[in-house]
Amino acid sequence: MKVLIKGIGVIGGFGCGAKSLEEAVINQKSPISEPLQKSFGPDETALVTPKLVADTALLSRFVPPKALRRVDHYSRMAIIAGYLALQDAKGGAGRDEGLPEPMGVIVATGMGPTAGTLDSQSPDADAADLRLSPIQFSNSVHNAAAAYISMLLKIRGPNVSINQYDMSVPLAFQTALDWLEEGRAASVLVGGVDCFSKGLCDASLYTPNRKDGNSGRRPVPVGEGSAFFVLTPSGAKESRYPFIQDVRIGRNLQDIELPSSALFLHNGSGEEAALIGPATRQAVFSHVYGSFPSSMALDLAMAALLLKKEKGRNALFPHFDFGPDFRKNPRICCLKKGVAGDLGWIEVE
Repeated sequence: MKVLIKGIGVIGGFGCGAKSLEEAVINQKSPISEPLQKSFGPDETALVTPKLVADTALLSRFVPPKALRRVDHYSRMAIIAGYLALQDAKGGAGRDEGLPEPMGVIVATGMGPTAGTLDSQSPDADAADLRLSPIQFSNSVHNAAAAYISMLLKIRGPNVSINQYDMSVPLAFQTALDWLEEGRAASVLVGGVDCFSKGLCDASLYTPNRKDGNSGRRPVPVGEGSAFFVLTPSGAKESRYPFIQDVRIGRNLQDIELPSSALFLHNGSGEEAALIGPATRQAVFSHVYGSFPSSMALDLAMAALLLKKEKGRNALFPHFDFGPDFRKNPRICCLKKGVAGDLGWIEVE
């Protein structure tokens, strides 16, 4: 089913909002970053890479501070992205009119609210126990972010969190399309979120695609962030953003039939680039928002911004030759290869 993107909300190391993301892409770096050094591999070679972290201070402008006392950093990122997406869908008017009801909420996450749990671990069990709190425990519930979004943004439709590590985003969008097609929801707020943690750092730095400084390849930075989208049926009023044409998940390229004329976005780890080949048009933005399990949602936000208007593509890619076939029928595919060998693909046009 083809559905329309009505609004986009993003947050990450680049800042908050689509404009901040576009500026970071033009400047080729994120303003919010911290150095992160970690030994790498069996030879213990030192690896230094940026740690791209999000600033959620903006949330207090949307939600009363009293309502945020128990909300952790992970859920704050999701709430900001969800709020910005709803605001964008109605041109900044708020959520009191203009979107079909009931609205569903789908949150995709690779590691969920595990940052607090992982960062409180210690060889000293007694010391670790002293750092725990009832609030931290309540935020460890896996559906916490989706619940906070529904409560604070007053969304009363179906609500679910999806976790299949790096395949969570395509599965969430596949679910959103199913809900719209089946009539379970008239519109859907769907997106991905992951929070930086020691566990995410270790998992990222010790994967085979991370190389040391002597290899000639820049390591993919570790990041965090969130991107949410308001989806409505294709018969809805016209939008500034493109359609989601298709979502597929498979085990090989034959399962998803990649279009040859599309521009491909991926996280730059090397897995996806090897699949589609060097001759295919491709782009990587992981240096702007980092790599984390649900970063495909930010790839999709970039795809929607690139297709928003021709001037936007020229500004973000001033020296990129899109080719006549792309200009005639512009389409972008976000591709993700999971650690278990799965392939996820979301196409917008």
